[in-house]
Amino acid sequence: MASPDTGDTRARGTVEVADRAIERIARAAVLAVDGVAPAASTAGGLGTALGRTYPRLDCEIAGDHVRASVEIAIRWPASARQVGEKVQAAVTTQLHHLAGLHVDSVRVVVAQVVRHVADEPRRVR
Repeated sequence: MASPDTGDTRARGTVEVADRAIERIARAAVLAVDGVAPAASTAGGLGTALGRTYPRLDCEIAGDHVRASVEIAIRWPASARQVGEKVQAAVTTQLHHLAGLHVDSVRVVVAQVVRHVADEPRRVR
């Protein structure tokens, strides 16, 4: 194999990251932000089964650029503005570092405020 400084111009190949992987990276970044309510606390059993939990993500990918739209639920009494800014920063950082994408924008909507966040699901006896 030729070294990079020999002037060899052969293509080395490409790496593609699947759209689903990009959304998973963004979801993990969102859920790691303090103040974001975990998915299990944002919908009942039926809502969870139907996929109606938060965060909800939509990533538009064009080449190596991405625009993300995120709907989140936050824990009471967290500041919507502060949590939203942290979510924007976390998503931008993780998509850039883990997927090598240029993040053009991250739109965050606080769609729900959750008063009580259950650590464990309730069990019926």
